[in-house]
Amino acid sequence: MDEKHARRSDADLEAMLRDLDAEDLELLEPPEDVWEGIESTVRATDDVAGAVVPIESRRRRVRRTVLGIAAALVLAAAGVAGYTLTRDDPTVVVASASLAYDPATFDALGAEAQAGADLIAEDGMHSIAIVDAALPAPEAGADLEVWLIRPDDEGNVADLVSLGVVDPDDPGSLDVPAGYDPADYFVVDISVEPRDGDPTHSGRSILRGPLNDV
Repeated sequence: MDEKHARRSDADLEAMLRDLDAEDLELLEPPEDVWEGIESTVRATDDVAGAVVPIESRRRRVRRTVLGIAAALVLAAAGVAGYTLTRDDPTVVVASASLAYDPATFDALGAEAQAGADLIAEDGMHSIAIVDAALPAPEAGADLEVWLIRPDDEGNVADLVSLGVVDPDDPGSLDVPAGYDPADYFVVDISVEPRDGDPTHSGRSILRGPLNDV
């Protein structure tokens, strides 16, 4: 067989293997007369050499060989599938923040708080996940709210956007609203917000920190 035909045969074999499913790997037991014919032929050959291996042993040997090939194919397929899922996973942590308490300017409740924040990119959107958190519950009639701040050149608040309230026991993640680029709004803030109908920041921050690329 020339090199061109060999390459074509290899390609045909690869295509055939890709089309195999679990049913194709099941072993079919040949009719008994087929084994008997093989046995008589093998016995005649082995008699000359002075050693006869029982046909049942030969069957087991053949089955082990084929099952080994089948298992290798299944493992290879599983490995490819796992790689594909990992490679195509669109969720990426692109930045993180360690949130800190400032005793000089923050609400005293922050002295009991700790948390980090991850900026997650997924399908062209962003979200903030509050991680490694131990957050205190605010007083009755108030919530903990997460914000993104755009600081000015001096580090003061130039603008900010609310991401929403969180459960202190399970803060989870919050979507970043469209139009707010985390490259500009890169400071994460958690505050105590009274349920008074006022959507602006209360000034009662408990934790804050800038996002840094990971």
